[in-house]
Amino acid sequence: MTRGQAFPREGGPARMLLKRFVKDMFRAGEKPGAPEPAQPAAARAQGDGDEYRYSADWFSMCIPVWQELFSQLPDVVKILEIGSFEGRSTVWLIENGFKAGAKADIYCVDTWQGGVEHQGADMAAIEQRFLRNVEIARARSAAAVTVHVRKGPSAAVLAGLAAEGHASSFDAVYVDGSHQCPDVLHDLVLAFQLCRVGGVIICDDYDWSQEPPGSEDLLNQPKLAIDSFVNCYRRKLEVVGITLRQAYLRKSAA
Repeated sequence: MTRGQAFPREGGPARMLLKRFVKDMFRAGEKPGAPEPAQPAAARAQGDGDEYRYSADWFSMCIPVWQELFSQLPDVVKILEIGSFEGRSTVWLIENGFKAGAKADIYCVDTWQGGVEHQGADMAAIEQRFLRNVEIARARSAAAVTVHVRKGPSAAVLAGLAAEGHASSFDAVYVDGSHQCPDVLHDLVLAFQLCRVGGVIICDDYDWSQEPPGSEDLLNQPKLAIDSFVNCYRRKLEVVGITLRQAYLRKSAA
């Protein structure tokens, strides 16, 4: 699949919703698919008590599509998140990914050392915000959610999860770790092994690039890895839809 060529569009209501929200993914003056810069300290959420604290928002625009996807997944009880950062997506999953009263588990994998795009960020502070935000979300959730924090490189952690007996057990896997092409491909292959048949794999930052338009390095962005993964696993995946922000896949066979 060459650069600029989209996946075949498949799926029912989710496909229509994805198309409806494509325009909302692109903010004026923002390069589609590029992470937003961290907000200045004065603009950060600094609430006390039970208020969440974040320094950036790369997730909120994806919520409408996530709501539709998770509404089509019955009885979600186990989620894997590769790349948690401050916990915006984690918090949403804890509060919205499970039915009220469910006993659920979410596994969060991150090094909290940052990638090439996080140079200069205080990753220790980001990790502490993640832990704090998660505890607030657990207290608010209508489900009984256990959060399993697996700190370390995804290559080792995901392989460890499979060795521990978690293969084919996750209802949803969110892949948002390293943005380097080889790392993304490795995460996706292991995500497929850990996801159950019928579960979904969400690939973040599909068309993200650290370099400006015209000078992109294909090996320094997720797109080539996601395209290659889908092509290799085409007989075992359903492509629910794709935007420049995220790709949404459903595992259809083991």
